[in-house]
Amino acid sequence: MPRVYVGRCPSYDQAEVDGAVGRALAALGGIRSYVKPRQRVLLKPNLLLLKPPETAICTHPAVVQAVATLVRQAGGEPVIADSPGGGALHNEPSLRSLYRVTGMEAAARATGARLNLDCAGLQVPGPSAGTVETLDVMRPAAEADVIINLPKLKTHGLLRYTGAVKNLFGLVPGRTKLEYHARLHDAARFAEMLLDLVLWARPALTIIDAIVGMEGDGPSAGRPRQMGLLVASDDCTAADLAALDIIGMDPATVLTVRAAVRRGLSSGHATDLEVLGESLAAAHVPDFDAPSPGFSDVTLEHPGDPQATERCTGCGVCAENCPVGAIRIADRRAHTDLGRCIRCYCCQELCPQHAVELR
Repeated sequence: MPRVYVGRCPSYDQAEVDGAVGRALAALGGIRSYVKPRQRVLLKPNLLLLKPPETAICTHPAVVQAVATLVRQAGGEPVIADSPGGGALHNEPSLRSLYRVTGMEAAARATGARLNLDCAGLQVPGPSAGTVETLDVMRPAAEADVIINLPKLKTHGLLRYTGAVKNLFGLVPGRTKLEYHARLHDAARFAEMLLDLVLWARPALTIIDAIVGMEGDGPSAGRPRQMGLLVASDDCTAADLAALDIIGMDPATVLTVRAAVRRGLSSGHATDLEVLGESLAAAHVPDFDAPSPGFSDVTLEHPGDPQATERCTGCGVCAENCPVGAIRIADRRAHTDLGRCIRCYCCQELCPQHAVELR
């Protein structure tokens, strides 16, 4: 029976987060159950965009700092690494800016963790009976002895929810992510590929930052939601199943869960979890706002159409990161050719102005 720990953490005060993360690890057997001396430990937060912690778009640095401290205590060598969304944040100056703005630079300085500045990729074999024969991953992920997954709990335009499984898509380097969207434009196949990544990476531990999550039109244009929780497990799919139960989202409507059930990685039922710490019922967050209608219809027969609103400044980020070149900029406004659009919603996810709505 998969184990999941659910614990309270009311704020991002570092002492409170240190205590909450420590209790989570103690319940799951302690950090030394996962990290041995001199092991290279990749800490994988969600660093989707160059945005500060208070926006709730990225994993909070207090959570990363707490985990890096424990890794150090176990004798491990922590490396903070992510390949953020889109194609513009993958050279060294841009990555340094990303780490500074998201608070990762300060977390690394406080713990002696190393910041990864190399998003170069390599190909590794996909799992047997997987969706893809090979996977493209960041070299630091392939070289790590241990991966610790540190996602943010958020809603998501394409998949309805993003947490433990989806966060590992950040192991795919740079613009290669766009190629994956173009090749796997059916959302169900895209979700299957994410399970391939989980099976390759096999993260030793997942800790979901749900102290402040994101509801509404996530993963970047939604609203921060105070939740005061951490969800931890050595099983990615179990962590997501617990998180979905907490926010009242039917796991059958989340394609990564459906893919996990098809592969026998999950029953799809939170009642099959061994829950440590707080009960799922006690941790329930009422009236959590799921994505707008049309974001992720489970049948995918009528997905929403992305359209630029009056907030659009014509910056061109959406056009640069559209996997199929369906967007052009004219008269300082983005225009989408819906006949070419594959409804991957990269434009909505990466728009710095949050100007793309799905209708």
